[in-house]
Amino acid sequence: MKILKFGGSSVASPQRIRLVERIVREAEARSRVIVVVSAFQGTTDQLLTCARAAERGDSEYRNLFQTLSRRHFKVLQDLLPGRKGLTTRNNVVELLRELRETLSGIELLHDCPPRTLDLVASFGERLSSVIVAAYFNQKRPAFPVDARNLIVTDDHFTSAGVLFGPTNKAIRSYFQQHRKGTAVVTGFLGATEEGRTTTIGRNGSDYTATILGAALGASMVEIWTDVDGIMSADPRSVPAAFVLPQVTYEEAMELSYFGAEVLHSAALAPAVAANIPILIKNTLNPAVRGTLISKKPEYWEGTAKGISSIDGIALLTLRGLTMVGVPGTAERLFRTLAKRRVNVILISQASSEHTICFAIRSSDITAAQKAIQEEFHYEIQARVVALDEKTPQTIIAVVGEGMKGTPGVAGKVFQALGQNGVNISAIAQGASERNISFVIESANKVRALNIIHSAFFEKKKKLHLIIVGVGNIGATLLQQLLQQQQYLSSRGFDVRVCGLANSEHMVFNANGIEVRHWQEELKHADKKMDARQMAEEVRKLDLTNVALVDCTASEELSQAYALFVDANMHIVTPNKKANVLPLKQYKTLMEKLREKQKFFLYEANVGAGLPVISTLHDLIASGDRIRKIEGILSGTLSYLFNSYDGSRPFSEIVREAHKLGFTEPDPRDDLGGEDVARKLLILARQTGWEIDLKDIHVENLVPSTLRRLNTKQFFEKLPLVDRAFQKRYERANSHGCVLRYVAKLANRRGNAALVEVPRNHAFALTRGSDNILAFTTDRYSRTPLIVQGPGAGAEVTAAAVFSDILKLLHYLPF
Repeated sequence: MKILKFGGSSVASPQRIRLVERIVREAEARSRVIVVVSAFQGTTDQLLTCARAAERGDSEYRNLFQTLSRRHFKVLQDLLPGRKGLTTRNNVVELLRELRETLSGIELLHDCPPRTLDLVASFGERLSSVIVAAYFNQKRPAFPVDARNLIVTDDHFTSAGVLFGPTNKAIRSYFQQHRKGTAVVTGFLGATEEGRTTTIGRNGSDYTATILGAALGASMVEIWTDVDGIMSADPRSVPAAFVLPQVTYEEAMELSYFGAEVLHSAALAPAVAANIPILIKNTLNPAVRGTLISKKPEYWEGTAKGISSIDGIALLTLRGLTMVGVPGTAERLFRTLAKRRVNVILISQASSEHTICFAIRSSDITAAQKAIQEEFHYEIQARVVALDEKTPQTIIAVVGEGMKGTPGVAGKVFQALGQNGVNISAIAQGASERNISFVIESANKVRALNIIHSAFFEKKKKLHLIIVGVGNIGATLLQQLLQQQQYLSSRGFDVRVCGLANSEHMVFNANGIEVRHWQEELKHADKKMDARQMAEEVRKLDLTNVALVDCTASEELSQAYALFVDANMHIVTPNKKANVLPLKQYKTLMEKLREKQKFFLYEANVGAGLPVISTLHDLIASGDRIRKIEGILSGTLSYLFNSYDGSRPFSEIVREAHKLGFTEPDPRDDLGGEDVARKLLILARQTGWEIDLKDIHVENLVPSTLRRLNTKQFFEKLPLVDRAFQKRYERANSHGCVLRYVAKLANRRGNAALVEVPRNHAFALTRGSDNILAFTTDRYSRTPLIVQGPGAGAEVTAAAVFSDILKLLHYLPF
């Protein structure tokens, strides 16, 4: 024998009821079947609204009643047209008459106590079972069964407790006498021993099914609903959620209690007692396997099995130093809450005993406050005890049999949340170890669910990029990301560009922007570029593992990095401006990055694509001491002096380099040495020096007479410098040297200047726009460690940014 329960969505329309009949017919070919039905979808809410309106004396309830009546007659006419449905129509008319009289009585008395509310609510299932049974009866014998004649309860109306002794006896007796035909039983309903109608809790039809199954020794209870099974998380919040093929009774109990809506939490108890498996199936997709709930777990390669949540939570904390070591405080607290029928969902108490923290429904706050104020009246009046409140909060539970005895599960949960900026208000874990529950701000719920789901269930490590600046470097980086998509995927990485911006507009898509068509996406962007607004937009996306990739040279954007860190973003950039902020601002930014556990990667700040920063970090991390760093740090100046051999005027080489795009739009930005000064400051700060740009001394190769001219005037007057450079070149040449613009850090001092370098020196052997750095350390004291290669160009700079993105992927734990 099987019990098949069909929820409100399964009987929402004539089309759905026809699907139900087909499913039942196929099941009956294999074994005897008993069907449990809910009210038509939405009917119970309509009935309760009618009752409350009638209680207020609001005549609108009559219109609601007529709407409800028309719906049921329409379904009946569709399923059993003409004379076929005549008898059933009379039964429906009688039920609706009884309902109308009940509502009229409520209106007359202006009172709707819980027992009357239960009576009104019962009509949804009673109407549903009569219509569904009549439709089934056209195909084969079927009959409606009113569960009020089977399920005996106490008199706690609206959420009655089942009395299993008389209930089991009544069920067995009834079905021994009614062995032929398909019974269509009303879900959700029961009756007291005196015969008064009760309900066993909202969505209680699941419970009805398992009560019947346990009483009759069914081989299985099937719960047919509108989802494919129990999901690893709520798919409305977690797009990557998937159907769990099997869960244990305990796992299902934990998930249903903590908000998973597929199964009524009380429904498991009868099934557990009788060891009856429960199968969750989709009425609209019956071919899908669904989720099996049973005693023994099937093989599961992970630890956690599912994540669920409860919204509308208030977190209350009773605190006071006088509570420390005082027996009975907790007993007083929870006794007084129980008296007020306040359900405590989660409890967390510190070992210091001076606080007791507990979570309740927000709707119970007033009752809880009143109860506590009465019980602890004298302590509160004496100000030795206080009650704190946090709202709105959400409880999230991570559930799984595999968590039991597995080290590191809690660490994984809280590390993932911490790295994504989600603060935890309270934590609770039972001795069974199959549930870790914690309370967070409700605003962080979606992000927290996605963070944990990604950490436990998703095989690919996700990284969401917000790329600002789509000029040479940004556009090249996007091309490299497109080319390497297959490589990244094969390595278990899912890298998505979820935001793009240029100097004017920005566009976002939580599911990812099609990189192949990024120009089109940005072209049609309707949001104006604004750093503060960008941070807010990214925060709203509730993404996990997000990185700002700043491919600009914007000082304004670098000043806003703190906003992006507050929005839980890592930062990857070739932009040097943040690393050369005034020392106080720089230290504040570094502290915020540490506080928020965010990575700041900037390999391309010095040496473009060369591994300069990483080499320096590795030397320091391994315990080496930096004695001196020197080298050629400007690709532009490297090109100019590698090309200048005295045969052509220096001004001609500058013009040529400018034409080829090797200089800034205004070459004075290169010739002035400011870029070299920034790079020296960045290197100095990596070694721990607390200095500013003013502490770096560089030679400005632009004569003072040319510094205030506009760019056009500068080029016109540039030949004036040729004679001076010719003299310097000839003097160097006479000494067997070449000219190189060399930067140096040593003895906590930084400087850069145009100097003579012997022709056999490593700095003299550079070519084109090469950068070269020599690290002299305790370990590399006789022969410096040399890093050399192209120091400029969009390709190598974008490659360095791409390399930082790969590093970030490896740094992130999940």
